[in-house]
Amino acid sequence: MSDYLAQKRVVKFLENYLEQAYQIKSNGKVYLNDYEKEEGMPFDIVVQRNQNIVGVEISFQVTTNSTIERKAGQAIKRQSLMHKQGYKIAYIIDGAGNFQRSSAISTICQYSDCTIAYRETEFEILGDFIKDILG
Repeated sequence: MSDYLAQKRVVKFLENYLEQAYQIKSNGKVYLNDYEKEEGMPFDIVVQRNQNIVGVEISFQVTTNSTIERKAGQAIKRQSLMHKQGYKIAYIIDGAGNFQRSSAISTICQYSDCTIAYRETEFEILGDFIKDILG
């Protein structure tokens, strides 16, 4: 399954799981003070309710690509910038290629407000986290 198809499935789940008061945007951006790019910090999924935001990153791969390592390298700064504005960040991680990189996974988990695996039951955990955070 490609990252895009995985992302599409999570968006559909959240649209069904959350009330209509939540705005869910695939390939969204979060505008942050102190972020070097004016167009905002990109996320695979951005969920917003009122002025509160959760950015969601997905890493789903079974290859040896370094996507997970890139995301781990960005995790500290991304969480710091998000927290400065009261926002949260979540990660969905799955795929054998990812779990072979335990150091990267560990870093992401440490700098994530919610980390789940790519499973329907785990999507509910993410949905409940979003409800708790965004109200």
